[in-house]
Amino acid sequence: MKVYSLETNSIVERKWFLDLLTCMFGVGAWILVNSLYTQLPLLVQTAPEGWNLPSYLSIAIQTGNVGPLLYSAWRRRYGNRYDRPLTIAVLTSGVASVFLLAGFYDVTGVVFGRPHSVVLYVLTFAVALVGCTSSVLFIPSLARYPDIYLVTYMVGEGISGFVPSAVAIVQGVGTTTCRTVVWPDRLTSEVKSTTDALFSSGPFFVGVGVIMCASTVSYLCLEYLPTCKREKIRTQPDDDDGHQTIGVGGTGNRNRRLSVSLLAVQGAIVFFANGLLPSIQSFSCLPYGYMAYHFATNLSNIANPVACFVAYYTNRTSKTVIYMLCSICVVSTLYMLMTAFMSPSPPLRNSTTGIILIVFMWVLFFGCASYVKLSIAAVLRNEGNRGLFLYGCITQIGSTAGALIGFYLINVVQLLKSYEPC
Repeated sequence: MKVYSLETNSIVERKWFLDLLTCMFGVGAWILVNSLYTQLPLLVQTAPEGWNLPSYLSIAIQTGNVGPLLYSAWRRRYGNRYDRPLTIAVLTSGVASVFLLAGFYDVTGVVFGRPHSVVLYVLTFAVALVGCTSSVLFIPSLARYPDIYLVTYMVGEGISGFVPSAVAIVQGVGTTTCRTVVWPDRLTSEVKSTTDALFSSGPFFVGVGVIMCASTVSYLCLEYLPTCKREKIRTQPDDDDGHQTIGVGGTGNRNRRLSVSLLAVQGAIVFFANGLLPSIQSFSCLPYGYMAYHFATNLSNIANPVACFVAYYTNRTSKTVIYMLCSICVVSTLYMLMTAFMSPSPPLRNSTTGIILIVFMWVLFFGCASYVKLSIAAVLRNEGNRGLFLYGCITQIGSTAGALIGFYLINVVQLLKSYEPC
């Protein structure tokens, strides 16, 4: 199939095998982190941290930003000459970490006199290194391929949320029911009974490890397979600061102002989508029941690839669409924050309408946010490797800030209150 490339201003022939390999490479970027989030409705039921576990894991995930920081320092000294071996090392460490996670995710230890999921923290940090580093290492590696494959990569990132979420929905979360027991002395008490999910988190993580292996092989094919190497394009030489030449005069200034505004939007979006909201999701959804939390978590991940497929067939560089979707994100974010801060008694708590509305708001937000992030990446792609590098840096800075604020609100000042069904 022949398509128009914005970068080369020409018609290029789309190769199905490049789409397949690029998509699988994109799957490996965030499937490890996404898989952890899909398992939270199960993990919080047995973890010693209870419903505070998401905030701890968010911090562990954002600590993975040490990877991009180290890479940035490395890049300043050595440039991008060693990106290939670095990418292979990151992917390989992700494969090892997820298989270790399958066997030891439930091992706990005592820290400061309290039990904590120590092994889960450490392995969460390890798998987060893959996702966090992918923003500054994986995406720029596609700069030598036509820009049409960037969307395919983003679709792969979306699938990394869809696949584990679809499996998690089949897996189930178990059910919790409460019944009132009347004792002989006429005293009553609430008794909680639970049923298990279809299978535990261990086999789930093994399956994710197999997918991660396929992603690693796909990258090796993209870099070393002669058939793929022939499809790479020639790019303009970078200037001394690593910028590609993108224009002069008034056009250059307009491009710079546009890039700054889009990077600011990107930072705000990921502040909530990758940092703050995942930390408080249990407080926002749990008062409506375990199933509401389960479906909000997994359907939100599924909304990601749906948004990417929509972007695939639409004008993803439209600034009007970007800012319109940002407005929708603002409305849904306000509602989700309201339900979290009003926990354990948010609006419409004991109604079907409340359950549907809270799930819808979470899905709506992540669907719109995914489209916005992809659109911004598509615009900045025209600035070459440097534009995508800045995109990745802003993504990690915003995500880290959101996670830190979420942890502070939940575990330090304790503004959010958990909900127990019984």
